[in-house]
Amino acid sequence: MSLLAIDDLAVRYGAIHALEGVSLTVERGEVVALVGASGSGKSTLAHAIPGLLPDMAAIGGTIRLDGTVLDEPALRDVRGRRIGMVFQEPATALNPAMSIGRQIGEVLARHTDLSKAAIAAEVVALLARVGLELAPSRYPHSLSGGQRQRVAIAIAIAAAPELLIADEPTASLDPIAQAGIVDLLGGLVREREVGLLLVSHDLALVADIADRLVVLDGGTVAEQGDARLLLGAPQSPALRAMTDPLRAASIARASPQGEPILQVSQVSRLYGAGRFRRAASIGVAGVNLTLRRGETLGVIGESGSGKSTLAQLVLGLDRADAGIVTIAGQPWLGARGPQLRAMRRQIQAVFQDPAASFDPRQTVRRIVSEPLHLRDDRPSQAEREALVAEVLAQVGLPADAADRLPSQFSGGQRQRIAIARALILKPAIMVLDEALTALDMGVRAEIVALLLRLQADLGIAYLFISHDLRLVRGFADRVLVMRGGRVVEEGAAGDVLERPRDPYTAALVAATPDSLSQGERAFSLSHQDPGGLVP
Repeated sequence: MSLLAIDDLAVRYGAIHALEGVSLTVERGEVVALVGASGSGKSTLAHAIPGLLPDMAAIGGTIRLDGTVLDEPALRDVRGRRIGMVFQEPATALNPAMSIGRQIGEVLARHTDLSKAAIAAEVVALLARVGLELAPSRYPHSLSGGQRQRVAIAIAIAAAPELLIADEPTASLDPIAQAGIVDLLGGLVREREVGLLLVSHDLALVADIADRLVVLDGGTVAEQGDARLLLGAPQSPALRAMTDPLRAASIARASPQGEPILQVSQVSRLYGAGRFRRAASIGVAGVNLTLRRGETLGVIGESGSGKSTLAQLVLGLDRADAGIVTIAGQPWLGARGPQLRAMRRQIQAVFQDPAASFDPRQTVRRIVSEPLHLRDDRPSQAEREALVAEVLAQVGLPADAADRLPSQFSGGQRQRIAIARALILKPAIMVLDEALTALDMGVRAEIVALLLRLQADLGIAYLFISHDLRLVRGFADRVLVMRGGRVVEEGAAGDVLERPRDPYTAALVAATPDSLSQGERAFSLSHQDPGGLVP
């Protein structure tokens, strides 16, 4: 008897068929990877198993855990205890008003007979197991995206579930942390005979860990079988589209245009300093960088290395304790009124967790048009409608998306909405903080092609923060490597990532999953080949 058996599952939202006729199994001690393009139904399937779909969803078919049909009474007993779930966006999965220790302990208190003292000890052990040396009293907002994801994994495994559903569990992690999480998940499968349903866009990662592969396309199963065999010889168009070398239309690669548009000089930011704290933690320390018009500067480093802190300072969303950040020669410090609005028009951002940056009650039209208030000439309603329609088309979303809510889109589609919002002002600088994390390979190629076209046409400069070293190697002109809030290495992307001088950079490169010799090939954007995306 299979641990998990799904038979003829269908999920509909009114006239929209999210899933149709889906059948699959997961055995004890087996890793089944669920792959497919954004919007193919992967997250819908993952959420359907523990009964986490919205009330508007009409569900057909059966889902069984160890032979028991998972209706609502059964689900109340197994959620968190026999089924653990790691969600795609940790910022929205964690309660911002509760400490991380309390959130982990809540699972243990509900599903075990441990005493309060034993729960406290187990919380510390779980944090250590997922690679976090953090006080349980910390709150989610004080953690990096990767650290929040590891807390989410600790919550999911706290009650030692038999089935673990992981929806893009390593998407926000650096290569070193990603390797650690893969080892952790693999260890759970081997040691406890846990069944793992892994949702992922990263086929190199899937090849390393998965036993079987299920490919979704348009809400139906396109093919399934042995992971190695399918990745080596995909049969369905959906899987071939993910594994074949990706190419884009000819894109003229923009050359940096000379003058600096962003300068960071000896910037430091400390957190927690003051009369009630014995020591301050370093956000960034003595960072220098220059970004020129039309240039892409990649920023890499493990979770907690200071990348997102640097992004906040560059965007003017946080104030440095020392040093200065200037946009087109104008410092954030002291900017007021029209001058401040003009600076904010120059720089826009796409954040790591798109759902966390949206008001869930607002339509996509309102979300995307929000930055237009920074314009001196307030556009008319008709002009706003036209601008929204233009950027939605640029990022590959249909016109009717404007009237829908963020919750009606997949994670990858929500990231496209975030990119559209950043594009609407046609800024001189875009800060991309893990902006491509939630996108499958095909959509990622399309968005990168879009970013390159915008750079060629408008001279936009990108501060590109990413854990994906394969993508950074091709997309960035230069690379900045951060560790512990400090810059440890800087230089041309090819030099730094192919011939790293610093041992830490070398460790990051070594931890990056290799592309498959047959099957998935992580595309790169070759500076030598202006034709765009090449294998």
